[in-house]
Amino acid sequence: MDSSTPSSTPSNTPSSSSSPKDSSATGHPQHPATVTRPQSNTRRVLPSATEPMARGFIDFIGGPPGHHALIGRQRWWTPLRVLLAVGVVFLSLGWLQKGQCIRTGHSDNGVFADWSGYRQYTSACYSDTVTLFSSRGLDQLHFPYLYSWVDDSGVTRYMEYPVLSGIYQWLVAVIARPVHSAWDLLGLPQVPAVSVYFAVNAFFLAAAWLAAVGLVAKLAGNRVWDTLLMAASPLVIVHAFTNFDLLACLAAVAVLSLWANRRPGWAGVAGGIGVALKLWPAFVVGGIILLCLRARAWSPLARLVAGTVITWLAVNVPILILSPNGWAEFFRLNSSRGWEGSTIYAVIAHITGNDAWSGITPSQAVEGAGTLNLISTIALLICLGALAWFVIFSCSTPPRLAQVAFLATFAFMLTNKVWSPQYSIWLVPLLALALPRWRLVFGWAALETVYWYVRMWQFLPAGQAAPNWLADTLTVARLGLLVIMSVLIIRQAKGVDPDSVRQAHGGIDPLAGVLLAYPSQSWASRRAGAHGGVEKKRLNKQPQGTGRAGAQISMGRNYGGK
Repeated sequence: MDSSTPSSTPSNTPSSSSSPKDSSATGHPQHPATVTRPQSNTRRVLPSATEPMARGFIDFIGGPPGHHALIGRQRWWTPLRVLLAVGVVFLSLGWLQKGQCIRTGHSDNGVFADWSGYRQYTSACYSDTVTLFSSRGLDQLHFPYLYSWVDDSGVTRYMEYPVLSGIYQWLVAVIARPVHSAWDLLGLPQVPAVSVYFAVNAFFLAAAWLAAVGLVAKLAGNRVWDTLLMAASPLVIVHAFTNFDLLACLAAVAVLSLWANRRPGWAGVAGGIGVALKLWPAFVVGGIILLCLRARAWSPLARLVAGTVITWLAVNVPILILSPNGWAEFFRLNSSRGWEGSTIYAVIAHITGNDAWSGITPSQAVEGAGTLNLISTIALLICLGALAWFVIFSCSTPPRLAQVAFLATFAFMLTNKVWSPQYSIWLVPLLALALPRWRLVFGWAALETVYWYVRMWQFLPAGQAAPNWLADTLTVARLGLLVIMSVLIIRQAKGVDPDSVRQAHGGIDPLAGVLLAYPSQSWASRRAGAHGGVEKKRLNKQPQGTGRAGAQISMGRNYGGK
């Protein structure tokens, strides 16, 4: 029994020995007064026993469970329902945080969303949802990738989001139109169309996030309460409705869930949907690919890749045929833009005084962007190459899937020239599964929340804007915390530090899925084992009692097991 798991007690565990009152021993019916008490889930890890941060709060609300507590016997307030309720609370706070940006203003032309006085920056309520509604033709229900306009620099522009993200925005606009009409028919106070659009979008994003919370709770297994790192993350308050990232979060978590449930083909389908929403779920799929390569699990690997590619093509090819320029806008814009102010490239530029690749205006092409793209790509390839070596060759036992997915996604974010502040929410579900250290993860999320306000204040007029040095300091601090968490994950994967998730699940990776049936050795161990097998045959031909040490060959263990 792991020391972090509450031990069973005689009060809730039936004795294996016979007693005079035991019907099996006496042959008489058991008296109702001696019925065995309900079983307690002794495998569930309680935060009150493992997390100092949780312990203080639990003491405040009444103290930790006693020795006679029945864990896992709740009929209504199950952990899942508690987690969903907490998620609703934090999503509601997220709505309130954005509320300043959908306030109704009045003019001779009707009502509008009042952003006067730079409210979107001073209160940090800015949301891309509001700005994209009118600027991308969604208010007129123009279909993305067919609708275009000419910007101030004379460039013909299209919707710059991946295909499913653009179609999602259009569908929300279609749904919001009759909702707004019904609002007016009911005689309710006038609100601008963009506010209704924001509300409908928030409803679907909230549903996606709650679904992701539910999936993570299932994946967390005996450490179900680690899902609070996701449901109660401060990042939900500031970024749940900043953009459309919660959809990709759900897709990425669905990949992990389907893989854990031994459905590699469907995991690929979820991966294809995720990549059609945002690029980053490709790195979650990539993490699975690395583990498959390590295990030489060719059939699951083929089904995963096929599902991902076919789904992505099924979504993208029709739009590519219908509007090649509209489909390519995402790639054109991202290849021509400069660095974004939340990246390490911005910090370096501010230190060196070189703003040649400044990305203040994402839609404006930057001279020399090709060089920046090359630097970013090389840095990413180096990080991914190091990760591949670590997973396939270096670790004696396979790293957990959540660990690899986090490291791959963070490598992409670290080296990418764009790290919009809301991107950080991508890491929240991965961290809840990969490194459930509450104080560290909540501390990082709190820093990201402060960072959002500082970044928004940078867009205020000169003389009022936050200085670059303040934002750069927070950029380095947030990266420092993420690097520390990455190092801790690497140490756990190498076996240097104990892995609390493995300990709570009998030494295995609860997300491994079909890989549990494959050998756990790295490629280097297999080569050593093959060489050792030849040596063992040679030594077995020697007289008995010689060469015993050389014949002791490690044959490996089951995947992730002991």
